[in-house]
Amino acid sequence: MQDTLRTRMGWLHAWVGFAAGLLLFCVFASGCLAVFDTELTRWLQPEAPPQTEAFSPQSLDHVLPAVHDLLVQGEKPFITLPSARDPYLRLEHHDGHEFLTVPYNPQTGERLNVRATAGGTFFYDLHYTMRSGVYGETVVAFAGLALLLTIGSGIIIHLKGLISDLMLLRPFAARLRAWLDVHVVAAVVFLPFILLMAYSGTFIRARTLFPPVSYLASVENAFRASAPSTHQKSEKPAVSIPSTFPPLAPLVAEAERTIGAGQTGYILFQPQNILISRTDASGPLLTREHVDFSPVDGHVLRHVLLPGAITHTEQVLKGLHYARWTGVGMRWLYFISGAMGAVMFASGSIIFLMKRRRQSGERLMFRIAEGLAIGSVVGLPMGALAFFWANRLLPVALQDRPLAEGHVFLAIWVLSAVSGMVWSLLGRPFQGWKIQLFCLAGLGLFLTPLDVVTRPGVTFFHVPTVFAATDLVAFFLALVSFQMARRL
Repeated sequence: MQDTLRTRMGWLHAWVGFAAGLLLFCVFASGCLAVFDTELTRWLQPEAPPQTEAFSPQSLDHVLPAVHDLLVQGEKPFITLPSARDPYLRLEHHDGHEFLTVPYNPQTGERLNVRATAGGTFFYDLHYTMRSGVYGETVVAFAGLALLLTIGSGIIIHLKGLISDLMLLRPFAARLRAWLDVHVVAAVVFLPFILLMAYSGTFIRARTLFPPVSYLASVENAFRASAPSTHQKSEKPAVSIPSTFPPLAPLVAEAERTIGAGQTGYILFQPQNILISRTDASGPLLTREHVDFSPVDGHVLRHVLLPGAITHTEQVLKGLHYARWTGVGMRWLYFISGAMGAVMFASGSIIFLMKRRRQSGERLMFRIAEGLAIGSVVGLPMGALAFFWANRLLPVALQDRPLAEGHVFLAIWVLSAVSGMVWSLLGRPFQGWKIQLFCLAGLGLFLTPLDVVTRPGVTFFHVPTVFAATDLVAFFLALVSFQMARRL
């Protein structure tokens, strides 16, 4: 009975794991980068110096003219206050494609002359929607359910020999044995993290999985919302925007009397109110508590804090999943754990193909599956590194530059997927794996020289942590890619 159960769970683990694993590899890999989205934005805007002056609340008023211009354009701008992760004031808004961010001197309020970029939030959006809006969000949410199923079946399969398998890592054994050891070690050692991310991520998107209306109605509403009629547009009432705003320093001080000293993080501007919100770094409870002020005279409108056990449960799971409250050490632990989750999916996909190559290697569906695996496991990291290369090589004055960075990422990813599929269909998949892995190694290896050449004010005697860490991770990825190319 037990052997029959393990056999059935093995079939379920293999097929569901491979089908969802290619997408989940992308989710975990992009999630690693999203953990350091703030720091990556600083790497992507090298003109901003690593250190700056202390924050003065009076500097906020110098940002208000730019805020007013964005409100007139129909945007919803917000100011991010300086923090330990980012010492600058930042004016941000979503242009329909990316969150655009402009840094300001926190002491004087002077705008810094930096390049426009999609920033680290590009990978955050990639993580939970695959850059496909609500449809991608739904697919990722269902992949989270598949991950829970795969974890459960994997535990049943390896429970009998869990300890013995865990203690063995044979990188120089036969290829299949070596890849299986990597898969088991990555999955078991980091199982608590992977399970936490799977459960919390699925819980956060519960309304996507189980909407209050039927899926058919949701699709109809989405199409109806995406194509409003001209008559509806003409009936939309005009919103009055104040010509001037009250000074922000007293408003921040008043909000801190309610929320707590040093606990304010964001200032959101709307025609009807100015919303000062609690920082996400205040603790694992992601409350988004805020105090609303009048944009005319600055008097307090309301204090919003959502109560209830269910709400607090959701806030805790969001806080644990997003990890914005953690210190540097904990964020690195999240990064490494997420990277090992991606290794788990990549190695599992490779094992799936290796076990079936002799019997099914000539079948069309097998070749398509291997082409998809190449496009996912190698294509996404290549696209991510190409994103960083594009940030430094595209002209600074290029119009729609953030959108161009995203287009470069997508183009390289698609090129990798098409190339891998062609090599696989031609019956030469190992050639496709090796060529792309060596290309990935090259992109990672030469990112550091690119950073040194294109970063203003670079010095070898003091390398800012953000830049050094990004370059070292890319270098390590290059070494891993080179080793994978040798061991396939």
